[in-house]
Amino acid sequence: MEQVTLVAPDISCGHCVATVQGAVGGIEGVASVTADEATKNVTVVFDPAVVQLAQITSVMAEEGYPAAG
Repeated sequence: MEQVTLVAPDISCGHCVATVQGAVGGIEGVASVTADEATKNVTVVFDPAVVQLAQITSVMAEEGYPAAG
């Protein structure tokens, strides 16, 4: 498993947090995801043999929350 913390500056409310956690958490190979409204950080634990970081950030961007590592 690999853990990364991404910055998603457009996270601004509880709905944003729920949207990001739901979208990223639904990706096969993602073990856990925690989004924080205050820090704008999204911490993801995932299996790099199953899913690549680029796929995770792509899903976040599609939901309206582009992120950078």
